[in-house]
Amino acid sequence: MTSENRIITSGLSYAYPEAGKFAVHDVSMRVKNGEFLAILGHNGSGKSTLAKLFNALYVPSSGNVWVCGLDTRDDDLVFDIRQHAGMVFQNPDNQIVATVVEEDVAFGLENNGVPAPEIRLRIDEALRAVNMEKYAKKAPHLLSGGQKQRVAIAGVLAMKPDVIILDESTAMLDPSGRREVMNTVHRLNREEGISVVIITHYMAEAATADYVIVMDEGEIAMTGTPREVFSKVEKVRALGLDVPEMTDLAHLLRQDGVDVRADVLTVEEMVEEVCRLSSNT
Repeated sequence: MTSENRIITSGLSYAYPEAGKFAVHDVSMRVKNGEFLAILGHNGSGKSTLAKLFNALYVPSSGNVWVCGLDTRDDDLVFDIRQHAGMVFQNPDNQIVATVVEEDVAFGLENNGVPAPEIRLRIDEALRAVNMEKYAKKAPHLLSGGQKQRVAIAGVLAMKPDVIILDESTAMLDPSGRREVMNTVHRLNREEGISVVIITHYMAEAATADYVIVMDEGEIAMTGTPREVFSKVEKVRALGLDVPEMTDLAHLLRQDGVDVRADVLTVEEMVEEVCRLSSNT
């Protein structure tokens, strides 16, 4: 693996015991250094299984996964792999283990034998990075869903990973909580250079990514930038997914003969298109 890539898979397949078919089949892909990657797919498409293979929670049935050059098939490397690639799960209550926020962030560090002065520094840095430093002494059960998820992210950040993998981590949150988490991971990606892989069924979240992979029946069905993928509205829908609202509106307008761009993603871009059309009339 070169320094340009954080995760590489080659011919990756995985079958659950006695399932009778592959949950992930012959997937070759990569996550680049500093990239924000969204992985989409309908329920059962293999996207969450893929995330767990990235983190060495599952071992490939065939093929390989390399995380920062480390082969996930090697049992002796699992500890190191999970330091490089941290996972944030769907339900923060399943990931938070302590009764005080700062103690929860310290949990992984203490288990790894990090010296106490270093632990203190990392706790403070991680909570500051997710804007939760003023909640350090609070009990997690008193926090909102979005705040809990940010604490879970802080716990991963304290381990200083190269990649953060969010496995439908906003699925149980309200719109405000989803916005909190997405703003946090985008800032970490932008300012800290941490690669982000987000498994999501929210198309608006995927639209903010650098690159999109769409899974179907365990295989890669589509790849490209959000504009490239979502502009193929009919193909995306045939895979059981939707497109961002403004892309859908652009698609309907084009069907009615209105000359708007097919790759509109945001409200701001649609406003620009409307203004352009108005100025030409």
